Amino acid sequence: EFEFLLTGGDNLASAKENFPQLSSFLTPSQSRFLGELQALPAFKSLSQHMISNTAEWKAALEALDTEKHIPESWKVSQRDAAKKTGDIMPSFWNLLLLKAFRPDRLLMGASQFVTQVFGESFTNTAELELAKIVEKESKSSSPLLFCAAPGYDASSKVEDLAVEMRKQYKSIAIGSPEGFDLAEKSIQAAAKGGTWVLLKNIHLAPQWLVQLEKKLHNLSPHANFRLFMTSEIHPQLPANLLRQSHIFSYEHPPGVKANLQHTFAALSAARMDKQPAERSRLYFLLAWFHAVIQERLRYIPLGWTKIFEFNDADQRGALDCIDYWVDLYAKGRSNLSPENIPWVALRTLLGQTIYGGRVDNEFDMRLMNSFLEQLFTPHSFDRDFPLVSVKDESVKFLTVPDGSTRAHFLQWVDKLPELSTPTWLGLPENAEVLVSTNKGKRVISKLARMQSKDIEEDTPATAQTTEVVDGRPAWIRALEVTVTQLLTLMPPPIQRLKRTVQNIKDPLFRCFEREINAGARLLAKVTADLKELIEVSKGNAKQSNYMRSLMNNISKGLTPKEWKSYSVPEWVTLNQWIADFVKRMQQMEEISKSTDFKSLTIWLGGLLNPEAFITATRQSAAQAHGWSLENLKLYAENIAPKKDNVAAPAAQDGFIVRGLHMEGATWNSNDQTLALTNDLSVPLGSVRFVWKNQGDVAGLKQNTGAPSISVPVYMNEARTELLFAVDLACPSTPPVQSWFQRSVAVVSWKLDL
Repeated sequence: EFEFLLTGGDNLASAKENFPQLSSFLTPSQSRFLGELQALPAFKSLSQHMISNTAEWKAALEALDTEKHIPESWKVSQRDAAKKTGDIMPSFWNLLLLKAFRPDRLLMGASQFVTQVFGESFTNTAELELAKIVEKESKSSSPLLFCAAPGYDASSKVEDLAVEMRKQYKSIAIGSPEGFDLAEKSIQAAAKGGTWVLLKNIHLAPQWLVQLEKKLHNLSPHANFRLFMTSEIHPQLPANLLRQSHIFSYEHPPGVKANLQHTFAALSAARMDKQPAERSRLYFLLAWFHAVIQERLRYIPLGWTKIFEFNDADQRGALDCIDYWVDLYAKGRSNLSPENIPWVALRTLLGQTIYGGRVDNEFDMRLMNSFLEQLFTPHSFDRDFPLVSVKDESVKFLTVPDGSTRAHFLQWVDKLPELSTPTWLGLPENAEVLVSTNKGKRVISKLARMQSKDIEEDTPATAQTTEVVDGRPAWIRALEVTVTQLLTLMPPPIQRLKRTVQNIKDPLFRCFEREINAGARLLAKVTADLKELIEVSKGNAKQSNYMRSLMNNISKGLTPKEWKSYSVPEWVTLNQWIADFVKRMQQMEEISKSTDFKSLTIWLGGLLNPEAFITATRQSAAQAHGWSLENLKLYAENIAPKKDNVAAPAAQDGFIVRGLHMEGATWNSNDQTLALTNDLSVPLGSVRFVWKNQGDVAGLKQNTGAPSISVPVYMNEARTELLFAVDLACPSTPPVQSWFQRSVAVVSWKLDL
């Protein structure tokens, strides 16, 4: 059962059963999980129970909180079975149901399980009494480490505590040689005098921390001395320093409301209500903007492509910026006309320097500017100015409140719902589902990495359930079975391309030659490793360090890093990687047998180096027409959702790809524009991409009846690798900013077993 939690759903040997009686509410993926889940004794009657109680199961799986709506009749049968195994087992079995049918609720189910095992007090942590901990529980020889999520400034906790306890302290920012010298001198002085030292952002200097840890061991500090350190949660912090320290973890409370309340708590009425009267509304707009961009960090990679450290210091700088420009243009007057506020200057400084200085992705920068252009405009002083660009019933109350004082705005904030939906942030309503699913996958992946296999001998738990055969421990025999199964899936060696005087001139031939050669080498390596592992597991060969590493990874269901010569998301398991790898090799075999590369429909995400393929098609088009590479631009044609079953015609100056998925939107085949959708991801049919010469005006007749946006095409759903971007038409409503904020993108690879 625990193995199912870690690797369930990607067992390549499991029968892919069909359950036609349940097809009305089970997806193919859920049916596959059901077939594998039934192999467990506790679930042997699950499919029959679902068929007999279809309405109850359908309602449970479609509920927002499925973990609370498992059919009662099923829970009764589980409780009866648990009499032999223990009271906590039904809660764990529910976790397996969520893994199979509602992976987006897996973390909530895990929380329920932990609560049942350890009690509610384990997950409900009370507010820490820092003064008591520092004064009574900590010692001068043990540093206090304040770890925080990106964007949270934990140093304010120490500074406020020092003021509250009337303690003298020295604050040093770590990150430069000067800071290191000052920190060491300050620690020596404070250790003698019994004062405090605060080292900020120590994660920026992990190597120096090793030296610091050694010096702290040799320190004989005054009883009142305390060393505080702030850091992001970082993997390179020295383990010995962590063991020596008292560790506190902080993160922003979730939700837009909590973020706004945090901002207003730090803003005095004297500052916000200062004339001109328009200042307070600008402060409110900034508070909303700050809350939105920070809250979107929870939705990576939809909210942003990666973590950006937007923090309170950025907000303080933005408030100072607003003060400077408002005071400059108001010239002491009590009012400033909205039209006279320097909006361009404010948007530019906020978007390119204060906040935008942290952003290094052009599409994330475009996203940030879309919020600034939406909020920082003269219309923001209109009555009922909307804070969200999408017109939806669920956000109709999100308008700028009337008022000109801090009290007015804070009163409006306090009336907001505690929980905000992704729609408040400009994201699709069901973005929470995708993010929760990805978080669950990462947790399971980390849990799998934590499992330890004893390479020398059987674990006691295994020894109790499995007898030793021919002198080999059980896990070695299990490994042999797994590796033998994987070896049977390996395709035969790939046929290499043959060079001729003519085809070597073709950029596509050169690209595919490198691709196939790399694939052939990787296939040979994986096959050879699996064969050697079988010999090692049989005792016919010795274990090398390399073999031990492979055995450890494969036993845990993890993909060995030595095989990862191309990009896949970190949560992909070994079985999933193998299934995907076999499909990639099959495509290479098809390419190797082709005589006309331009007529092929390529699975772009299945190439080991898709960027090289894009470059080769560009070179091919330029070579055929004598065009300059710099003048070529890529256009998408013949786009259609996969369900429309439209085949793309051949591309003379481009290429045809399959396996694309659109996220954040779908494609309207009739109007040839983007369209809103509630689906998390929409599979596209084969799409033709064509290179066109921008100097050839006649060849660039595009649909001018609708605006267009540049849509990024990423390697996979992690959105860490950008392949290219393509302009796609969008309707006039909703506004263009809405498409940016929905993070519309195309991904070329998705897991499909």
